[in-house]
Amino acid sequence: MEILRIKEVAKLKGYSLEDISSKLGISYVALYKKLKTAKLDTLKEIAEILQCDIHELLEPGSQYAHFYDPKTEEWLGIRKR
Repeated sequence: MEILRIKEVAKLKGYSLEDISSKLGISYVALYKKLKTAKLDTLKEIAEILQCDIHELLEPGSQYAHFYDPKTEEWLGIRKR
């Protein structure tokens, strides 16, 4: 199970992982390696690039889900299913 939703959130925000790696000043391969052992600082940097809350990048437990406004696609938080 993936614990990070970076690719999914990036797509919602109109970014690719290549865009994120470019903004971080690293290669796509380096970004991929960083995400394997992502540290809080890395997640904060990515959240800033995507202009989102850091919690939006994390996969919630099985009884919870991310909720978005259907009209604006704005993240509303994590709620119980």
